[in-house]
Amino acid sequence: MIEVKWFPKKGRGVVAKKLLPKGTFIESAPVGSFSSEQWTLIKKTDIFKYCFVIPSEYSDKQHVNGHIVFGLSSLCNHSETPNAYVKWIKDEIGLWAYLIALTDIQSGEEVSVRYTNIDEYFLATEFI
Repeated sequence: MIEVKWFPKKGRGVVAKKLLPKGTFIESAPVGSFSSEQWTLIKKTDIFKYCFVIPSEYSDKQHVNGHIVFGLSSLCNHSETPNAYVKWIKDEIGLWAYLIALTDIQSGEEVSVRYTNIDEYFLATEFI
């Protein structure tokens, strides 16, 4: 359904291997979480660019936890007009990231999401 490809100036990204109609459930991936104190340290490492924040937690920017998604969702690049989004699901096993098509995504098209914390990316202007 999706695959990883290399994009100049962006690095790795995710591409649709076939048409993904709006609302398509693309991927489910387990999530590892860490505290706001650990998040402060993680921001200083290369791991930061693969981390997520949950929009509802980030809105007040107080005690923001960080999350690492163990799936291809972590390789989706940012777009101001994304064609997919991450839905956060908590169940008896733990936290999950569901990647869902926001619009129809054509075969060969890059799958993109909107980074909640784009303001924290040092080189954001290079990949927006």
